Amino acid sequence: MGCKSNETKPNQPEAPLQRILFVGDSFTHGRYTPVRQYNGNGTNNNLTGSNLVFDENYGLTGARKELEPGPYGGIPGIFAEMASESGQNYDVHIEAISATSLDKNFAAASGVIAQSKWNAVVLQELSSRPLPYSLTKDATSDPSNFCSTVETIEKAVHQASSAAKIYLYEPWPRADLATTLSGGDTSSANFNSAYLKNLSVLADANHNVYYSAALHDGNIAAVAPTGDAWVNAWAANVAAPSPYATISAEPLLYYGLNAVNNPAITSPDYIHPSIYGAYLSALVLFQQITHADVRTLGAQEKAAVALNIPANIAVKLQAIAWQTVMQESAQPINQSVDPCTIGLNQ
Repeated sequence: MGCKSNETKPNQPEAPLQRILFVGDSFTHGRYTPVRQYNGNGTNNNLTGSNLVFDENYGLTGARKELEPGPYGGIPGIFAEMASESGQNYDVHIEAISATSLDKNFAAASGVIAQSKWNAVVLQELSSRPLPYSLTKDATSDPSNFCSTVETIEKAVHQASSAAKIYLYEPWPRADLATTLSGGDTSSANFNSAYLKNLSVLADANHNVYYSAALHDGNIAAVAPTGDAWVNAWAANVAAPSPYATISAEPLLYYGLNAVNNPAITSPDYIHPSIYGAYLSALVLFQQITHADVRTLGAQEKAAVALNIPANIAVKLQAIAWQTVMQESAQPINQSVDPCTIGLNQ
């Protein structure tokens, strides 16, 4: 007896729902539009996979008050879009407090962070905290505090859910710090070479402290090497490392003035990500956390289209993210002292 040509095939089983929380500051929410509010949702909690991100702090006051208008979507919003496109069933949440260290963030929102419902929690530290004072001259610098805070939050999350996976989101080296370390005079003859050298020093420091924190803790699922991906993008001439050099065809991963960005901003940032930097960061997170091949997202990936990222650049950034995660190394780079042993003002 022959098969009926119009027989309906059974539906493919839906991927299990994964609830993920992104914890951080403006390096997670992106600070500037169009990234900050991309796919943000502050009205109802998503109980099923969606490309919308539930903003845990939206509308709150006190320590969790949002300094920039929400609801936040940010880099988690780009992650959520990629998950939706790839058939990954993710319920994405963000708990981001601008200019706030992880220890203060956890003190303000431990009830959100240490919940049994999370399958994964992503931690991003205040950019100056994990770096030694010798590099930042910032009173908030305290690498040992960062490492101990990671352990505190990891234990709290795992007490609530032993199966939850904890990821560390390693950020990029800040151009403003590299500028200061290079003397600050962008017109001087030796500035560019000094700037590139100091940018590399900062990148190495971020890499080393995030992987050291993961090693000391012992229960971290993985580090998302976003900063390493930025370095690789520069090395491959996919992006320009310096905002001061002659304008080239390569995009800048840092925020610079652009008509689509927040109109209240009157000067470039060179700290936070541009649409390109945010996109590359989300790609690295998505590759590391889901193990999906981000290169399959392709030239018409919806987040890139929505953010006005040209198709050829989107594809190049996808390749850089895939390469960085697949060739990831936790080995220290030019390290003389374990950064988790460096304390306040050292």
